[in-house]
Amino acid sequence: MRILVTGGAGFIGSHLIDRLMEQGHEVLCLDNFYTGHKRNILKWLGHPYFELVRHDITEPIRLEVDQIYHLACPASPIHYQFNPVKTIKTNVLGTLYMLGFMEILKFIPNTKNTEVALIVQGYGLVMTKENEWRKPLLLNIIGNTA
Repeated sequence: MRILVTGGAGFIGSHLIDRLMEQGHEVLCLDNFYTGHKRNILKWLGHPYFELVRHDITEPIRLEVDQIYHLACPASPIHYQFNPVKTIKTNVLGTLYMLGFMEILKFIPNTKNTEVALIVQGYGLVMTKENEWRKPLLLNIIGNTA
């Protein structure tokens, strides 16, 4: 399965990527490195099933994927205070672009694709292909399932 993780170089995103890669998925990590760090995903660079896309989520993007985990967010009071406009743009425009992207890919209810995850600050719901909502995979601080 080809999976997009926005904010993939951040703390939660990088642990999710570790888990997805260990499960054998093809993973696209989308991050602008505003708060994420390349060192978090360094071990996957060069892996044939991993692709890093440096991109700011406040700009539209089109990719071919089967599943999306939207985790892009400057998740620290230090970053909120340093650039509150950037935080709002990331949270609002980034989420709107991802929702629009999901609509184009037919990831909205009554479609046949697999899953959509809408997660804010590590919490949220996943929509399954049966149009049911369930809790997403949760990670603890070392990346194991909670």
